[in-house]
Amino acid sequence: MIIFPFRNALNYNKLKFNMLKNKFSPVSFMLLLLAGASAFSQGISPNAGQSENLSVTVSKQGVALVSFSSGKDTYTVPAVTHLEGCITTGKIITRKLPGGGVETEQKLVRTGTKDRCTVIDRFIPDGDGIHWEVEIRGAGKPWTTKIQSGITWPVSASSKFWAPWSDPRIGRKESSPPGTPVEAQMTVPASAFNWGDPLLPHSFVSDTLWYGAPYFRYEEPHVIYIPYQRDLICIPMVTAMDKKTDSGLSLVLDPNDEILDLTLETTAGGTLTFNRIYNRISADHPLKFSMDLVAHEADWRGGLRWMSNRYPDYFNPVVTKAHDMAGTSAYSNFDTDFDVAKMKKMAFNTNWMASFDFPYMGMFLPPVGENEEWIRFGGDTTSISAMRNYAQTMNRMGFHVLNYFNVTEFGTKMERPVPPRKNLDDKDIWKDPNEFFYYKLPGSWLPVPDRVLRDSVYFHRQTEPGGTHLTWEAGIVTDPGEPVYRDFLLDQARKHVKFIPEASGIAIDRMDWLRMYNENRDDGITWFVDRPARSLITSWKILMKDLAPIMHNAGKTIFLNNHVKRLDLLKNTDGIFDEFTNAGCPLNTTALLCINKPGLGWTNDSSDLHKEGPDAFFQKYLYMGVYPMAPFPGNDHSILPDEWTDQQYMDYGPLMSAMKGKKWVLEPHCLEVVNGAAKANLFEVPGGYVVPVVFGEPGSTVNIRIKNTPGLESVKCEGIYPGVGSSFNLESSYTNGILSVKVPLVRGCAMVRITGR
Repeated sequence: MIIFPFRNALNYNKLKFNMLKNKFSPVSFMLLLLAGASAFSQGISPNAGQSENLSVTVSKQGVALVSFSSGKDTYTVPAVTHLEGCITTGKIITRKLPGGGVETEQKLVRTGTKDRCTVIDRFIPDGDGIHWEVEIRGAGKPWTTKIQSGITWPVSASSKFWAPWSDPRIGRKESSPPGTPVEAQMTVPASAFNWGDPLLPHSFVSDTLWYGAPYFRYEEPHVIYIPYQRDLICIPMVTAMDKKTDSGLSLVLDPNDEILDLTLETTAGGTLTFNRIYNRISADHPLKFSMDLVAHEADWRGGLRWMSNRYPDYFNPVVTKAHDMAGTSAYSNFDTDFDVAKMKKMAFNTNWMASFDFPYMGMFLPPVGENEEWIRFGGDTTSISAMRNYAQTMNRMGFHVLNYFNVTEFGTKMERPVPPRKNLDDKDIWKDPNEFFYYKLPGSWLPVPDRVLRDSVYFHRQTEPGGTHLTWEAGIVTDPGEPVYRDFLLDQARKHVKFIPEASGIAIDRMDWLRMYNENRDDGITWFVDRPARSLITSWKILMKDLAPIMHNAGKTIFLNNHVKRLDLLKNTDGIFDEFTNAGCPLNTTALLCINKPGLGWTNDSSDLHKEGPDAFFQKYLYMGVYPMAPFPGNDHSILPDEWTDQQYMDYGPLMSAMKGKKWVLEPHCLEVVNGAAKANLFEVPGGYVVPVVFGEPGSTVNIRIKNTPGLESVKCEGIYPGVGSSFNLESSYTNGILSVKVPLVRGCAMVRITGR
């Protein structure tokens, strides 16, 4: 049976009514209309291409139709690129490509402004999918509009979609129906105010999801952005699926593309559209984008599995010792006089050094001798040798140290306008942040656009439209893409490598500023509303091409406090140390970005445990494969020790230790909880696998089944439990490629450890 979005004669008025009722965008309507026209055209163009699982044809109307079969059912899905506000002029040209591919070419004109361009869509068979390329050639003066690429899935009662979202409760849906098994519940009662399960697919709804963060707009700049929103995606992909036929199709964007800003628009009618924003359309710089359409099982894992295999540089740490740093963590300025054995029971492993050793923000290692002291921002004195001694001592105790780094903020008590120079001696100019910044790093600040309303950018009282962005302690916001500032940051990285070799790496803070655009510069690819600009996303990528090798070639790691939750910012990095996982949305995006990397989280204070109860608090972290921050002496704006809190961490410490070095298993339908009696996830770890089984009924026993996963034929299964001193052997059997394990629960939880016999 061929399944099309419309099974009756094409009715334009009915389609128009449905568009209004479901609040479809113009591109959604176009996809639906073209899909219907394609389905009922008298014939299909002979131009076609085919991969192992998918084929693509082009209708007489010039619409690409991607088809694949599942059993007796065949799915045909239209795939279209459109530019917002534009109409097609003339005929759509179709051509065959060498190797079996096909391309379409259309000329577009923008209504009102009459801006013009040519859009070419290429569909190329590529192993297990169809590779989709888009090329846009401008004409005349530069301009921009939303560049929209999307598909329409044939919606039925059994169809759903999934994206790597911050929370599944989109489209105003707040909870699952009564009687829903635990495994399929959007959230759990104790955590409903704070956390939703991001691994659940959703029925098709009309909504807009932001890639990483809402994009910068004059009227809504979102200064000092924190990723608490439910309507975020962190990986540029989306999956449509039909549970009844076990069929799925993922649209996966290439993270190597010049993605400045991006949204995912979804509709109740099954249309899934990516909108690329602020890309410059010009004759001088043809735009090129790449995507892939991949068929797989009806499982959220399918598209993510394909993408993580295709783009390992974004998902895997460069320095493999980053996995040794996994565990609970701290952000502390405390010395090394603490209870080492106690912290190890809490699975503690890494301290992001919050000593504020720098004399001011940005000058992390000043140009002084190793034993020469300076007044640190924290108030007393320190030196390079003191910082090195701390890292050495922590190493001897079995722990890791990350030094503080920041590429978007500089100085303290910065003055505006630029003050006259007072100190003419370059040797000591570093001691004054104003002198050093304005006369050694000229032009490195991030200007506030003139067209921003003052009230919308207010954070520091001196911030003004047309001036510079100011930040913490009256520091100044910087553009790391400015060559002189980039060179300064690279020099700071080299000093870390040279003078503090015992530190395990750096953690880069305050990436929220990367959402911004520098209207005083031109990166050659951005057209911000009506003018050239430099995206700080571009600045970051240029910087990291040079900074990452400095650290990695010395065996040092790079962790990120990535306020902007985007996969394409993670290339050349090793892990995330997130400041906001006390909230559910940042926890979820951190976890999804760290399927093969260590994800270290944040705990504000012990009230985070009291609100949910310690079991719900820890179990959502176990399920997502992320570590909460430990109660460590001297933690800065984060959890401090007390007897009750320490005990909860020690209760769950063995379970957290068991998932050290985890990598998510993404094989098709690899894990099932029988009758949905609990939630569970499957991780590969050194020596085997672990399965956190969580949110079950306390004192009950649940059964799990694992399949499509290698190495299960002869294994030992153990249960690790909170507050229980030792592990216990679990009853298991292996039949027809399926490992079945009977799992008693303590406090609703167990960590199942699977190792070879």
